[in-house]
Amino acid sequence: MKVDFLIVGQGIAGTSFAFELLRRNKSFIIIDNYISNSPSRVALGIYNPLILKWFTKPWFVDEQLKHFYSFYQDFNKFLNQEYVYDIGIYKLLKTSYDQNNWLTKSTSDSRKQYMSPELYSINNDNLINKEFYGLVKSAGRVNVPLLLESFRHFCIASNKLIQEVFDYNELSFKEDFVKFKDIEAKNIIFCQGPNLKSNPFFNYINLNPTKGELLKIYCKGLELKKIFHSKFLFIPLGADYYSIGATYDWENLNDMSPTVEAQKKMANQLDQLINLPYTIIEQKVGLRPSTLDRRPLLGSHLKYKNMYILNGLGTRGILLAPYLSKCLLDNIYLGIPFSSEVNVSRFSRNS
Repeated sequence: MKVDFLIVGQGIAGTSFAFELLRRNKSFIIIDNYISNSPSRVALGIYNPLILKWFTKPWFVDEQLKHFYSFYQDFNKFLNQEYVYDIGIYKLLKTSYDQNNWLTKSTSDSRKQYMSPELYSINNDNLINKEFYGLVKSAGRVNVPLLLESFRHFCIASNKLIQEVFDYNELSFKEDFVKFKDIEAKNIIFCQGPNLKSNPFFNYINLNPTKGELLKIYCKGLELKKIFHSKFLFIPLGADYYSIGATYDWENLNDMSPTVEAQKKMANQLDQLINLPYTIIEQKVGLRPSTLDRRPLLGSHLKYKNMYILNGLGTRGILLAPYLSKCLLDNIYLGIPFSSEVNVSRFSRNS
């Protein structure tokens, strides 16, 4: 079998890259071993154009959002399913300082399209704080579990996905292609998230992963349909189910079991948000594949120029994955350079 790309990993990075290939009529095979608590499957799926702590814009977010809407419009049509809930995020502004800071920054030319010029009240008796919310626009949620499962089913049905752990010993390099078992691919890309640490070709890159935990709760009668942010994100899932999270832990990375400490933090915040009883249905744990400089990893291997990487997406994978997939493929097929800030070449075996 001959393809344009062999893709290792089918999280949000691998899925986005594969779909961008489909948009360009390129062929691929994905190698992926299903893991229920992979970072992408645990993720809340939130996208937003602001760093909510400071009301500042992340790296290249305007460009990311422009591609995001085009990408998911095509994705929705392709699989005949809605995955994006572009409903905004209501940021609770508790203090007069926070409120004034929001109103001041919302007048900035670079941010006013993302920040409401006024503050909102939420008419819901089940909310403890009903006033002083700023609305983050061009923000919302992607149903990542549904997206990944839908695309996985499509790939399996069309013989584009092999369900197994990738065996590096089966990979060999020829003059103008790579060979993996009976597959000949012009290129290979690794979209492995935290599993990058076991990759012998990129093991000189030190990720700085963060452990995150979230809760899924059931709260009958709450009737909230908006996404809220007050230290943690609070997200409606439908049918009286909600998610809250996520925590950040840079130290206890080897223990992927849920912690009582994280549950208490999130439950405490939840108790300050709503005044109805609720039931904790599930507590999930995942590792975010972050880097020390908080920039993703994109580009080709130092030696094998048809070997690529897409990784280090951190908490912004929903926006970054489609955009960086476009950037890399534009570079490969059109010769368009992408930002050196994300190029994996900033790392070397001696760094």
